[in-house]
Amino acid sequence: MPLTLPNFIEDLQDPELAPMLSPARYIRLLGMDVETLARNARVSVSAITKTPGAASVQSHLRDNLRVLKAAYDISGGDLEKSLRWFRAEPLPAFGQRTAEQVVSVGQADGVIRLIDSLHGGATG
Repeated sequence: MPLTLPNFIEDLQDPELAPMLSPARYIRLLGMDVETLARNARVSVSAITKTPGAASVQSHLRDNLRVLKAAYDISGGDLEKSLRWFRAEPLPAFGQRTAEQVVSVGQADGVIRLIDSLHGGATG
């Protein structure tokens, strides 16, 4: 597992898809299966495997990265902690769904606002 977010993002790059992100690498790095990513992205499994550059797939991956970056920034640069939080921490403000689940329903901006407000409250 890459130790920093820049390394993680670099590992998501596939020369065959450049400049797009690789769903296959995302799956591998997060230890998930293709069905989970397809369900979260609200696309078919074949969209993930046969058209990884599709706008809907790429948009979902970018939204995940935006939320992970926000979590990473306030975690002090701890990627593993940020990934665990993203995938497993229930968020009371979102009905106990995880950030990953909230992003899957198109609410990445809401999660980022939550992170910003938590960070602002902790430092302000």
